[in-house]
Amino acid sequence: MVSIMICLIFCLLCEFKCTWRNQFDISHQTAALKLLTAICRETNTRKETIVNIFFDKIKFSNFLHIISPSDEMLEKMIPRVYWSIESVDLAEDMQNKLIKNFPKDYKKSKSAYNEAREKIKKLLIQIEKLQIIFLKTLLNDNDQSDTIVSSRVLFSRRFQNFTQENIIYWRNDPILKQPGPVLLSTFFRISFLLSELLSEELVNVNDLRIHPNIFYLKNYNFFGIERIGGTFSYLNNKYNEIIKSKLGPPFDSRNDDDNNTDVLQAEDAIIEIDSPADIITVLRRLITEDRNANTHIANAVNRTLSFDHLPTDKIHIFSVLLNSIICLYHVACHRQLIEYIAFKERLVELSIDYAVVDYELKTSNENRDVLEHTLKDIEKKVCLSTRHIAWLKSLIFVAANEQILEWILTIISHTLKYCSDIEKELFGFVPDYYIDNLLGLAVLLPDYTNITQKFDDIIIGKKWLAKLIAELLLNFFNDHRIIHPKTKEIIIQGVTLYLTHPKSVVILQEVVEKSRLRAIKSIFKPMERKIWIKTNLLLMLIWYGSGFAFRYIQPPHLKNKHISTQGALEEIVFSNMGTVRPPAIVLQNDIRTVIAYDKETASNFINNSLNYLNWAFSEFISLFQEVKYINENNSFIISPEEANKLKMCGKSFIYTVTLLRVIEMMIHFDRNIIIDQEGSLGRVFQLICQILNRINASSSTFSRILTSSLPYMECVHKFTILVATTGVLLSMLDGEINKTVSEENAERPSKISSIPEITDVLISDPNFDLSSLDFIILSENENDEPFSLNFCKLYLYFKVFIIKKILFINTNLFNI
Repeated sequence: MVSIMICLIFCLLCEFKCTWRNQFDISHQTAALKLLTAICRETNTRKETIVNIFFDKIKFSNFLHIISPSDEMLEKMIPRVYWSIESVDLAEDMQNKLIKNFPKDYKKSKSAYNEAREKIKKLLIQIEKLQIIFLKTLLNDNDQSDTIVSSRVLFSRRFQNFTQENIIYWRNDPILKQPGPVLLSTFFRISFLLSELLSEELVNVNDLRIHPNIFYLKNYNFFGIERIGGTFSYLNNKYNEIIKSKLGPPFDSRNDDDNNTDVLQAEDAIIEIDSPADIITVLRRLITEDRNANTHIANAVNRTLSFDHLPTDKIHIFSVLLNSIICLYHVACHRQLIEYIAFKERLVELSIDYAVVDYELKTSNENRDVLEHTLKDIEKKVCLSTRHIAWLKSLIFVAANEQILEWILTIISHTLKYCSDIEKELFGFVPDYYIDNLLGLAVLLPDYTNITQKFDDIIIGKKWLAKLIAELLLNFFNDHRIIHPKTKEIIIQGVTLYLTHPKSVVILQEVVEKSRLRAIKSIFKPMERKIWIKTNLLLMLIWYGSGFAFRYIQPPHLKNKHISTQGALEEIVFSNMGTVRPPAIVLQNDIRTVIAYDKETASNFINNSLNYLNWAFSEFISLFQEVKYINENNSFIISPEEANKLKMCGKSFIYTVTLLRVIEMMIHFDRNIIIDQEGSLGRVFQLICQILNRINASSSTFSRILTSSLPYMECVHKFTILVATTGVLLSMLDGEINKTVSEENAERPSKISSIPEITDVLISDPNFDLSSLDFIILSENENDEPFSLNFCKLYLYFKVFIIKKILFINTNLFNI
């Protein structure tokens, strides 16, 4: 009987996969799905297929995926294509030229293109509805008896095994893994059905979350998945008594292997092979198994369908299913969505290339044959990409899928909040993919249905959700319960992204004060260097808009240049700080509060910052002298050793400037944390003078680096480091200068009788050289050497007052 069923379902699958035989004809797919659903309506047949067919012989997920048509069939279905560059971010002058000369023929095709896309979308919706009906049949919850669980419970356990298999295959065996598009379709269909079932069967679906008990039971532990608080075995041993008291009988012995040796024999659970003895046990079971097919199937069904002490209530089963699909999204679906988004990016690139070549062809008479041939090639690629995008915008990038992703993000957020607030130390049992998915979905959703994907924003359309995520990220910042290194980095990345967009900055500042202060206090605590570098980046972004000449999105030398989105977070943000936004005044005031509340911690923090600044700048200067002769002959080959030096040199420069900005902010808020420490004031000025002198002495090297276009060195420029250094200097002198200027206006003395204390320390430093400050008052030069801030007038504010301050130093120097 089972063999006949397998053959029948296989035939249906073959018929279902033979898609798009005649453009818009879907009769074969609908007939296959309807017949399959009818077969599964019979209770015994349904359970038989769940246990022995849909997760073993023929994967049910293949019936949930719609295969895309071939390129030839797509051309028949979408004969006319449309694209535009109006929504593409380009330099204003370039965009005006290209749009003005962009071919008008393609704009006329817009309505025909959209009509074809809508026709495809309607057909796909018909198929998706039948897929949901089929899936709903499998998740029947009304066929439970006193001895046999329902189809839904059975499906949930088998689906968990299915997820576990894909975790292993996607990491170790690409041949056996289910394809990404198939798993993504499975994710969307199951998620959609679960959202419907939850609305129908549960009265209250607000604040929907996953029951945390499934994180503690070994039965639901995915092999190869880490927990945010460490490994499952470590956490289980550490909190075993708490778990037993929390779960109560009969679950209190489920996690104790010594007291219960036949747990895995009592259910259809994930079999973990951790030793040779386990392998022998499995082989013995297989060898001694009854070879009669019917007996084997009956035993498997009885073993799998038994209650085996696991909960079967609706909330628990929904939690199991939701946990599995969230894990599946982490394993494969997010990666597949990123691959689909690459089609968007590819279309944007091709559209720009087409517009540029077309513009050159219309405005130039040179190389016309070459340009025409190039234009035809690009046009073919654009047409193909446009048809692919039409398919994806009909199947993947649709509003319904966007709502599903938002729904999953909401569940993840509520689950994390509940576990953190209520579960206390057991919060460490939460799998690491929850926080990974939290940030991944928050970044993916803003432009999900748009033609372009920018990845420069956090979800802000739903303010309550964006605020909840912001609160979670701040609460988890340096949480002692989180020890997983990758999770810590993801949390810092999330806060960083919130600080790069004006609307998300506002949302972050609206989080309750307790969470904000807790996060900032944790930044000032000693950390390992890798995390410390990223937290300093956060402080720099908080200070953005308030520091000296620190309102730029991109440094002057990178304006209108393409910035790579590859590399470490600090490298990307340093070269492109997001969107123009006002200073984060609320967070800045929080830092003032923390400094005032705990001056000792603040003093230790700035001392550590000075130590790191000395190290970072020394590393930069040392490497800077070594890399200046790389690629001197303009060759295209750079050795791995040279590339590593360039990378480290660029990073050291970023660390140096970041530290200067953080120190500028700290001193601006309370310079007493430097003045009150013996020797710290002289140490700050010593570093400032050394930086100014070394930068001015390396002018020729900066010029060579700037013109050589070496990799990893795009961020290196005099402007960024000199204005940051000047910012520290002015923060230290600000009080004395303001006081002296006001006295001068009141009394107008002919001569300054005494030198203020802080200024005296500066000009008394052996390394102090007034000429190192010439860049502030020098006039603009055509060749940029010697460097002058007048070259970057648009980036400076209150410049007249700054010059007064420098002249004030000059006056004091000559009155010694």
